[in-house]
Amino acid sequence: MYIPNAFREDDIEKLVAFMRANSFATLVSILNDVPVASHIPLVVTVQNNVVKLSGHLAKPNPQWQVFGVGEALAVFTGPHAYISPSLYEKQENVPTWNYIAVHASGVPQVIYYPW
Repeated sequence: MYIPNAFREDDIEKLVAFMRANSFATLVSILNDVPVASHIPLVVTVQNNVVKLSGHLAKPNPQWQVFGVGEALAVFTGPHAYISPSLYEKQENVPTWNYIAVHASGVPQVIYYPW
């Protein structure tokens, strides 16, 4: 994701708080050279300064089969709104869309539960 320096946030506590408040994420992986996505709630924890995401995919969902193989991307989104050029003091501005999002990546692992 392209992030201009003026809008970059590197404070892990703020990022974790945002992910917890907006925990319904889009999980993106590559399966057979094709991007696949699932929309799932994720529980965000921090252990030994490492952010961990936990969630559940249905067994028939093939996305879990690439867990442990390569990286996945979890996209957490929050508020967003159109910004009209008429709202700026200078008239030579273009319209834009303001939004808040956090991208978290890592190699997902399958955890089996015996139930």
